[in-house]
Amino acid sequence: MLGSMLALTLSLAAAVPYAPDEQMDFSIDYLGVTMGRARIAVGRPEGGFLPVMLLARTTGAAAVIDVREQLSSVLDVNTGLPRLFTLDAVEPGYRHTDTARFDRKSNRATVREKGKYDNTYDITVPPGTVDFVALVFQLRTRSLEPGTNHVFPVLFGRKVSRVTATVEGREKVSTPAGEFSTVKVRVPTGLTGKFSEKNPTYVWFSDDARRIVVRLSTDFAIGRAEAELSAYRPGKEEAAAADVGRGQTAPR
Repeated sequence: MLGSMLALTLSLAAAVPYAPDEQMDFSIDYLGVTMGRARIAVGRPEGGFLPVMLLARTTGAAAVIDVREQLSSVLDVNTGLPRLFTLDAVEPGYRHTDTARFDRKSNRATVREKGKYDNTYDITVPPGTVDFVALVFQLRTRSLEPGTNHVFPVLFGRKVSRVTATVEGREKVSTPAGEFSTVKVRVPTGLTGKFSEKNPTYVWFSDDARRIVVRLSTDFAIGRAEAELSAYRPGKEEAAAADVGRGQTAPR
């Protein structure tokens, strides 16, 4: 069992451009003013599952209004599909937590929405359904040649929508972390669950094997904003093997 898990983890490391402990930090600009910080991070594997997350919050003068948003997805290291998705958001006078637990054998998801009310729903989902964070990590593993389309069923809340991510072209992007050659991908969906062709999310990935997220333009909790890379820390493949060796268990 240990040998197969180790082989699986090392196989994943060779197949995808991310690894445990990878971290991307961003500054969030809203209407030309820096309003917050964001982070995309990869955790450590537990029993064949790997947590990945996107966190955003207000900072500086904007911090007088406490807005925080965390999206996390627990990925199956073999398929890259989420086992569990969590959205935790704090806004002035309101907090809500949404979770979706996927059962791939039955093609169903158990969705819990906890805010003003606390309700649980059983949802039918197509094979291969992802959440927003898993979608970003799926795109990192795909061919991103300009003109390429990638279609995903995406679950937001209780609704599954067919999302087509389109690679629009190559661009040079200057960020606080430096200048990057990138590929720009258009995704008609927002972090808040609004699916819109008119107001889509745009993600700029580094045009190299790393597929770093260099820029992200989307609907954060503070409004339509742009996040630019301010610092990058690569992951450590050896962390995956070390954690597998400790016999970590899968999330329940």
